[in-house]
Amino acid sequence: MTVSAEVVSKEVPEALEFSQLKSRTTAEALTELVSEFGIVYVTALTRQGCSGCETQKPLFETLAEKMNRENPKARFRRVHVNYDDGDKQESWSSKRIFGHAAYPTYTIHVKSHVGPLEIYRSVYPPMEELEKEIKESFELAEFYETEARAASGL
Repeated sequence: MTVSAEVVSKEVPEALEFSQLKSRTTAEALTELVSEFGIVYVTALTRQGCSGCETQKPLFETLAEKMNRENPKARFRRVHVNYDDGDKQESWSSKRIFGHAAYPTYTIHVKSHVGPLEIYRSVYPPMEELEKEIKESFELAEFYETEARAASGL
């Protein structure tokens, strides 16, 4: 008898179209994106037609793959905004929800017992800087996971 396992490959970083989030408030979007304790959430906000986004895309993908091998408690997402000169509405909605000024913007969040907390935000950072910030955030993710357990009495 032969047994085979279906391998489901998860895209790293996970790609998400902003249109899936645009009807949400800031709190709703962050709560959906930052959903588990003990996890470091790294999000790249990118836009169609952004040359910097295209330049950094393969660098971010390489970093995500490397970091996922080193620590499975990192989640990488790319939230992509559709944009053209005739319709900038989705870009303005993204800026309203996430409060960012330009593309690509990278954020790092962890979940706490009071909700998602932003640890880092930068426009077009060197990937070495982003990697350093991610590594430093693991300790905070663990701290807030412990705090949440204490707050809930577990």
